[in-house]
Amino acid sequence: MRFLTIIFAIAFILPYQNVNADIESDVNSNLPIKVIFDNALADGLSLEDIFNQIAGASPGMTPAATTYATCNKLDSVETIMAFAFAAAPDLAQPIANAGRECGVTEEELLNSALAANIDPTTIGEATAAGGAPGAGGATGAPLGAPGFGSTGGAGGGAPATTPTVDPEVASES
Repeated sequence: MRFLTIIFAIAFILPYQNVNADIESDVNSNLPIKVIFDNALADGLSLEDIFNQIAGASPGMTPAATTYATCNKLDSVETIMAFAFAAAPDLAQPIANAGRECGVTEEELLNSALAANIDPTTIGEATAAGGAPGAGGATGAPLGAPGFGSTGGAGGGAPATTPTVDPEVASES
């Protein structure tokens, strides 16, 4: 009976290790990303497994895998992006940029990031202005209190007085 259990365990573990070794060897052999995906899909791996194994073998290839999968529409954009973010969360920004190359919208990126428990601020698109909008004046400098009225615009107090002109002094000049 014990022998049968061992054979049964080996029968399930061995095929998984072979498939895993195939993706890893494909990555280590620097095969094109298309070949890696073709081989993995032919072996019956799910897209999620493909991303996890690519990220496990070489995390830096995850953005290229994302570009390939999204541009070739191997699944819905949000599903692909969620798998990629989950497989290599430390590469969220490069993965998001890879998705943008194939037309992934900011809304789709946000939804995918949230589905993969990625902080959405890590995938934000860079802006020319830098900094967060609304963080001060137009130049980023803090806004000062207005220079009119006796209370600096805080309400209450006496209104600003208008200078009076003495008619005799005005006519002499």
